[in-house]
Amino acid sequence: MTAAHPVTGPGPGARAGDVDSWWREVGNAALVGTARRPVPPLPDLGPAGVRAHAEATPREELLLDAAALGSAALRAGRRLDRAEASQAALEDRSPVAPRRAVQLLELVMTQPPAGAAQRTGLLVHWLRAADDAGCRVPHALLPTLLELATGIRELRRPVAGVVDERGRWLAGLRPDWSWVAEAAAGAEARTASRSTEAVPGHGEWARLPSADRVTVLAAVRAHHPGEGRELVASTWATDSARDRRAHLEVLRIGLGPEDEPLLESALDDRAGTVREVATELLDALPTSARAARMAERLRPLVRRTGMLGRGLEVLLPDEPDAAGVRDGLGKPPPRRSARGWWLEQLCAGAPLEIWPELTGADPPATVKRLTDAQTADALAGIRRAAAVRRDPEWAAALLERGWDPTLVPALPRERRERVVLTRVDATNQRPHEIAAVVGAVDPPWSPDFSVALVSRLRASKFGSAMVVATMPQLLAGLHPAALDPLERWLASTGADQTLTTNLRNLLQFHSVKRSITEAFR
Repeated sequence: MTAAHPVTGPGPGARAGDVDSWWREVGNAALVGTARRPVPPLPDLGPAGVRAHAEATPREELLLDAAALGSAALRAGRRLDRAEASQAALEDRSPVAPRRAVQLLELVMTQPPAGAAQRTGLLVHWLRAADDAGCRVPHALLPTLLELATGIRELRRPVAGVVDERGRWLAGLRPDWSWVAEAAAGAEARTASRSTEAVPGHGEWARLPSADRVTVLAAVRAHHPGEGRELVASTWATDSARDRRAHLEVLRIGLGPEDEPLLESALDDRAGTVREVATELLDALPTSARAARMAERLRPLVRRTGMLGRGLEVLLPDEPDAAGVRDGLGKPPPRRSARGWWLEQLCAGAPLEIWPELTGADPPATVKRLTDAQTADALAGIRRAAAVRRDPEWAAALLERGWDPTLVPALPRERRERVVLTRVDATNQRPHEIAAVVGAVDPPWSPDFSVALVSRLRASKFGSAMVVATMPQLLAGLHPAALDPLERWLASTGADQTLTTNLRNLLQFHSVKRSITEAFR
């Protein structure tokens, strides 16, 4: 106990200096012990009516009582920052969440069933489910929830969407909850933008905080790519480089040929980070003018060799001119050969269709023929092109040559899962690699994939380490169909306490998550 927070409102009949001195002496007695320093007598606390102890009271009891009194005075004896009463809160606009959902929220906040480490994930799921259902948090839980979100930034925007008018009013009474007002404005815009009809006006878009713009733009692009692009263009001239880059990143959603003019103009942006994103997005548009320019630069570098023309040679490009630098053939990353980097950039930006034209072979045969010294750079560029354009034929051909998790999303869902399970079999003794392999299948997972993955993890002699390594993916993607196999695995873990704890937390997490979803139906 210290005297860092003096009691500033001792009340009528008591002087602040007397109370402050007494509280410091209480702290000193607690620090050195009552055997060495007596507990100071109580000061005059005015109308509080506190009576002193009898003289024979043990020193330890005196100290504890003094600490209790001081703590109460700290909470109740301060003068108000303002004397006027605050205005009453407006009426809430949304109904309170269903009773079962509220019970689950209380459970997750106070006694997280899957452990404290997973509380945030369950809270985010609850908050989003409530927002989707158009419900709010009950008033009694608002202080606890606002306090949690103040310390955990990931919760702030989801919380702001479900606190309604009473929550915003309450947050206005405490400076450390001031984040709610800004987050709530963004939450309202996000709620409106989720509708397939609602698109914020240019003025509303310009007033949104930067972080909320990204979320709103993502929702608009999902339904109205053209309107989303117009929002970006409306503030482009006044946005910071950081915002321009962030907005371009969101254009990956619904990216199409209509976005080319904006991206082409972004190649001339004064910020290198913006130009970098623009070139990456144009890599995904094989019919763009830039793709045609990259193809013309690549064409003279690729030649067929051998009597039957079945060999393949790829030359390194010369130093680019100003137009080439504008198209992305600039300074290479650290520890990269400049000419090798330029070759990779050419291969990433040119249409993949140029390769069958130049080689006279389909993708699998072309990949097999890329064997000379420059093929590592050429293949790196082709991999980037296949990944960003989600080309299944080229992705399959490249995966035959070597594992690359960035190519897996280009495959059809069923084949994607088969490829990943095959890779899991090949890495079942290398726990440090398994997370990247499993993460190549985006959540939520199918029932068959979930059950098959649990079976393989259980069969591995490093099963415990495998579960630890893949816990984030298992939490995000596992289908409820895999819960029964997990129960059976848990029943046979024996003395492995780490595995037992992780499996139990995983089961409880998905059980509560499913209960939350059902509670809002």
